[in-house]
Amino acid sequence: MSDLEEQLIVGFGDIVDRLVATPFGTAAVLRKGKGGPAKLRYTWMRVYDDARKFYGRPLTLLAAESLIDRVSRGDYVLIVTNSHEMDGPPGAAAMARSLVVGLGAIPVIVTDYVEGTKFEKAVPQSCIGAQLIPVSDPEELRGSIWTPYTVLVHRWPEMTVAEAEEAAGRLMDDYAPKAVITVEAVSCNKAGINHGALGGPRNSGDPEEPFVRFNEIIFAAKERGVLTIATGDNGNECGFATIEGILKEHHEFCNDCGCPCGEGIISAAGADIVIPANSSNWACYGIGACLARLLERPEVLHDEYTHNRILLNCANVGIPDGATAMCTPTTDGASHKACVSLVGMLGETVRMSMVELVRESR
Repeated sequence: MSDLEEQLIVGFGDIVDRLVATPFGTAAVLRKGKGGPAKLRYTWMRVYDDARKFYGRPLTLLAAESLIDRVSRGDYVLIVTNSHEMDGPPGAAAMARSLVVGLGAIPVIVTDYVEGTKFEKAVPQSCIGAQLIPVSDPEELRGSIWTPYTVLVHRWPEMTVAEAEEAAGRLMDDYAPKAVITVEAVSCNKAGINHGALGGPRNSGDPEEPFVRFNEIIFAAKERGVLTIATGDNGNECGFATIEGILKEHHEFCNDCGCPCGEGIISAAGADIVIPANSSNWACYGIGACLARLLERPEVLHDEYTHNRILLNCANVGIPDGATAMCTPTTDGASHKACVSLVGMLGETVRMSMVELVRESR
């Protein structure tokens, strides 16, 4: 790659990063209760800035380059996400689509739904919105004309630490994934306690307590040398321990979670590449945009119509926005229009980045 080509691709990656890490069209303040302390959303951009310096390269670009380097046609990629809010399933579905269309990969979305509840539908419906066919049987991933666009939805239930370690090992053995990508997969801190964005414990920290435990998937992947990528917007997402120092400098709840554990909300697992964005969903769209640019195939990133469909499909099964708690096709307090416009802007950035303008006289 020439110096000019390198400058162009890094410049493109920086634009994508800035788009997905900037809270445009997003509520500026989140409070825990009326009159509670204000959590200013804009400080998260400082986390991104320092993470960009830490890695020395645009984060979405680095993730896309690493995926292209590691993942070939027919390889499995695990995408780990929640089934309980609008930040997670849409991003996971969009990420799965980009991997299928761009790399011919086989996505396995690992998610924590309870059978028989509305949450069981969150990921499958988001995948349908993303033009993919969700299946629950691994046998349906290969062997027919329909299988190139299938995605497996794998249930990840509440488990003890030992059970989660064993289950994570089985995942690695069964699929031999070339990459693991976490999408708003909120996980336990060093004390084994899971916290929300504003602190406050959700479990006891007892390793024998059945609980949704995502960290063990990252631990198992790293033991095997599998590429790990984490996306998030608070630091309590699985994989964010890698930038612990940055998080503690800029995010008060990463220092003090407000509970006796005293460890803050930061995930105990550290991924190879960490992308702090306005939301995990937006980080996934950024990776998709970079895959599209590197592969010189704009269609690898989904379009605005498809994005609207993804969001509506997820919300329409009763999944709430994690910031507003309302059942709307939005993400973490970013308006529907902002979310759809972001994908449109990313798409235009991909297309225009491949255009060279020449000005000369007649």
